[in-house]
Amino acid sequence: MPQGDCGGAGARQPCCRRRGGGGGALVEPAALAALLYAGGYGYDMRRTILEMTDGEVDVDVGGLYRSLRRLEDEGAVVSRWCEDASGPRRREYELTEQGMELAEQWLDALRARRRLDELLVNLLEGGLGAAGRGGPVASQTGDD
Repeated sequence: MPQGDCGGAGARQPCCRRRGGGGGALVEPAALAALLYAGGYGYDMRRTILEMTDGEVDVDVGGLYRSLRRLEDEGAVVSRWCEDASGPRRREYELTEQGMELAEQWLDALRARRRLDELLVNLLEGGLGAAGRGGPVASQTGDD
């Protein structure tokens, strides 16, 4: 889905602004998912993400905290410092109503992405199948 399409009428939603490539592209929706299931501290959220995805999504802690700060600046998350008798103070995070709306935007954007990924998988599988049956494949002989 092209950037800006998830909001309709050309609106560029926060989920679309952050869908660039790289390993950090899924930190924000992973953080939102963790907060939907259990608010908490950054390291606890990282563990929740790992457990919920059977270890498939392992977010960088620094990237997670940067995303949480950005989400808080945008009003999608609130945080408060909590005293812990067994250790240092820790910041606890919780979703706001705006954060719930952002999670819904991410869900729409990821569903659209899944549809596009499936289309490309089908195209590649079909093309590779055709190539195996003598279909059109560019020559690799170097005789240009």
